[in-house]
Amino acid sequence: MATLLRLDGLSRSFGSLKVTDNVSFEVAEGEALGILGPNGAGKSTLFNLITGGLKPNAGHIHFAGREITAISAHERSRRGIARSYQIPHPFGQMTVFENLLVGAIYAGGRREAACYDDCHAVLEETGLLSKANALAGTLTLLERKRLELARALATRPKLLLLDEIAGGLTEHECLDLVALIRRIHAQGTTIVWIEHIVHALIAVVGRLIVIDAGRLIAEGEPRAVLADPAVQEVYLGIEAA
Repeated sequence: MATLLRLDGLSRSFGSLKVTDNVSFEVAEGEALGILGPNGAGKSTLFNLITGGLKPNAGHIHFAGREITAISAHERSRRGIARSYQIPHPFGQMTVFENLLVGAIYAGGRREAACYDDCHAVLEETGLLSKANALAGTLTLLERKRLELARALATRPKLLLLDEIAGGLTEHECLDLVALIRRIHAQGTTIVWIEHIVHALIAVVGRLIVIDAGRLIAEGEPRAVLADPAVQEVYLGIEAA
């Protein structure tokens, strides 16, 4: 299967603190990749580098066969990279439908009239159609998480980056969200998902990487990675024998 995203030797420092340290990996078209790591490991920084919110000090990023290291976040979005955020920040005084239109028009690069049908379909897919005319600021946490997904999907992404989207949900809500993400992936969307809720993550992804102190320390089939003594020591707090 063709490679959609490739990171080559990506590094980023803030002063003397190196938060991304020579990270390299590839994501195939249609793949679901999970990323684990303790707090402060550099996971969200990695997403910011991929989306263009931060520039790397070294290394290269390729997407859909082209290098995108130097292009703007706006242009990366229009090429098909979308993300959700750990803490949802919808436009609270806009309706749910208007939130999707903003994503489709400004991030997706399409005319407003051409977006209505797509936005309607995304709301239906994400279970938010009944909330289309509700102000986004009135939504529950689960509904705001769904809106994060919906707003990203409205841009028609080739690559969907999920940043701890299950955080703060009840077990039932988490399972509900996992089912939705699995449906999105089954429709062909490539997903890279950062998540602390391990059982949610491995219910979707086919491959797992683990990052600690900005470095990639393990990569492979999820259960094999979780059984790695180095991963258990760093991430799960289990001292290796």
